[in-house]
Amino acid sequence: MKTTLALPKSPKVQFVGVTRRFREFSLIFRDPVLFMSLLFSGIFIFIFVLLPILRTVSGAFFSEEGALDFTYFARYFDSFYGPGLRQAFLDTMIMGLMTAIFGTLVGFIFAYSSVRCDPPAKNLLHWLALLPTVSPPFALALSVILLFGRSGLITKKVLGINFVPGMNDIYGLDGLVLVQTITFFSVAYLILRAMLERLNPSMEEAAASLRANRWHIFRTVTLPLLIPGIAGSFLLLFVESLADLGNPLFIAGNRTVLSAQIFLAVIGEYDYQKASALSLILIIPTLILFMVQRYYVNRRSYISVTGKPSGAQITEKDPIIRWGFNIAAYLICAFVVLLYATIVYGSFSFSWGVDFTPTLRHWSMVVTRGVEAILDTTFLSVLATPFAALLGMVIAWLVVRKNFSGKEVLDFSSNLGGAVPGTILGIGFILVFNKPPLALAVIVYALLAIFFVLVVGRDARERLIILLIGTTVGILLTRLEATQVYYLLGGLYLLLAVTLFLSSKNTFVSLCSALLGLYVMSTNWANAIAKPIADFSRSIERGFWSNAIFQFSDHIKILFQPPPSLLAIFLIFAGILLIQGSKQPLARLVGGVLALAVPCAMSFMEIPFALVGGAYIIMAAFVIRSLPASVRAGVASLQQIDPSIEEASNILGGDAQYTFRKVTLPLILPALVAGLIFSFTRHMTSLSAIIFLVSAKWRIVTASILSEWEQGGVSIAAAYSTLIILFVLIAIAILNVVTNRLLRGRAGVDLSQGL
Repeated sequence: MKTTLALPKSPKVQFVGVTRRFREFSLIFRDPVLFMSLLFSGIFIFIFVLLPILRTVSGAFFSEEGALDFTYFARYFDSFYGPGLRQAFLDTMIMGLMTAIFGTLVGFIFAYSSVRCDPPAKNLLHWLALLPTVSPPFALALSVILLFGRSGLITKKVLGINFVPGMNDIYGLDGLVLVQTITFFSVAYLILRAMLERLNPSMEEAAASLRANRWHIFRTVTLPLLIPGIAGSFLLLFVESLADLGNPLFIAGNRTVLSAQIFLAVIGEYDYQKASALSLILIIPTLILFMVQRYYVNRRSYISVTGKPSGAQITEKDPIIRWGFNIAAYLICAFVVLLYATIVYGSFSFSWGVDFTPTLRHWSMVVTRGVEAILDTTFLSVLATPFAALLGMVIAWLVVRKNFSGKEVLDFSSNLGGAVPGTILGIGFILVFNKPPLALAVIVYALLAIFFVLVVGRDARERLIILLIGTTVGILLTRLEATQVYYLLGGLYLLLAVTLFLSSKNTFVSLCSALLGLYVMSTNWANAIAKPIADFSRSIERGFWSNAIFQFSDHIKILFQPPPSLLAIFLIFAGILLIQGSKQPLARLVGGVLALAVPCAMSFMEIPFALVGGAYIIMAAFVIRSLPASVRAGVASLQQIDPSIEEASNILGGDAQYTFRKVTLPLILPALVAGLIFSFTRHMTSLSAIIFLVSAKWRIVTASILSEWEQGGVSIAAAYSTLIILFVLIAIAILNVVTNRLLRGRAGVDLSQGL
């Protein structure tokens, strides 16, 4: 009998591992654009995903005075607080479990009907199944209350039910599970439909040739092949249910779930430690299930690329099974249509439950006092959507096509923003970006400055000079008055443009540098441009146009007055692209100092990363919540593209950015469009992540709906919801038209790639 002893790794083996990792990053560093993509993705995810989550979790263990405190965890075992807290946790788990079971079941009915049962009006069935994805998260809760509430159209007007205290009604876990099932089943439908379409029919045909009956084939062949998709959709719906905030606030009644407790701890009690403690309780099962869900999704994706169906898609021949699935799917569709029709009619009803006379007064209020929220939501969503989609494609490209240490961490953390409940991210954003530590700005600038000098400088002496002089000049500039600083910084870019033109005669690079200088100066001009517009809005009659024109003046400022600390990150990378091609040592030295001094000054102007109350923190929350869909769409698309196509471009001399721009991006364009659609839809209908971030100046439609509901404006909330649905549908229609023109003669957009 042999005995094997596990010997510790020798220092030589450990040194080889470190050397291998150093060589990995050395190879990536040879292509500055590739390394910039990796560095920017890492910094963005660290600042806006990992740091807020860590801050929220750590906040649960410390009181306002900074002392270690386990009070809110001890309350779970307290005789006074314990029963209520444990019941809320149990209700949360029951809600997630029941929503996942029924949502997956409904999604399977739709998927099986669409793929195997050849339903009449198949495209109509598909789009009706996707309808819940384009509406606010609580729109269906609002509709169910209008129909089945205590003053509901069906319960009171049709059935004549008069509810008395203690009588079971739509409020509670049963109504909440019903609403969440209809809200989230579209996710399960897309996942299971994609799996059914990719199943190899040969095994089912072999079982049928052996005279197995339909039930036996389904139970022993079809269902086992669908297990990864069913498990993946089940776990994804469980996570979505736990993260939902809008529906529990609307229809949970006397039952409380953790997401609502977190919201009330912040809004009602202003107790961030309690909110952080509840967030940690919620995040543990969420993250566990998210990791399990990732395992099944990765397993599904792996299996799907090993082969394609060898025969035609199987269709259901048994009329009972076929029409059973079709009728069930269309009955659910009819219920969905009824819910949305109720929202639309409720927006025109004079006083729902009392007077159903049609009126336009609610719409009049929406387009006057609500126009600010509508325009702000649309404007910020439009700005955030392309950034989220492009960043998702870049991260997907790094994860699929490049090998480097930490790739799994990048992949996992980029998807973390969609897995963690939005309320947790919202609390983290408040805790981090309300009074951000100076250390955050120092660390970010240090990383970027070191990378800058390593790329721009040619030797250690040159790099040290650029780093020391550029940083010193930048720090000194922060001592000046803000208006003067922006003019000086813009002037430095104009001086850089002259230097680059004289040294290399490169007109394009010089022009880009000059435009950067004018953009930095425009920070001062934005107020001068916006003020006359705002004054004009006040001079006309109060109403839609005055409010819309005033918001337009604010939108101008957003475009030309980004937070200096965020603009500094962009300027560092822009400086690298401008300077790296310079061959003359003196021009490279002067240009490097100028290009580093500007972002250094901006990194420490005002209060670095103090974003709370502004528009950019809302856009950051939008991007983080929609980034996972873009990443998954990009990963799914890249896995279907032969890497040899990109390798051919590299062999012919194309670097990483050229290959991505000219070869990869056109091939993954359908996935990019799918990412755009999912991102814009998520931004327009987001609530939980941004509910703590809205301010008097920047309002979001979903928060306005919640506010109107709390004040009893049911019909106004219905009008807001109808308007959001119309906006999202119009945007998707426009994207589809553009897609059909761009992808003429090619495959269309697969919306399931975003899941």
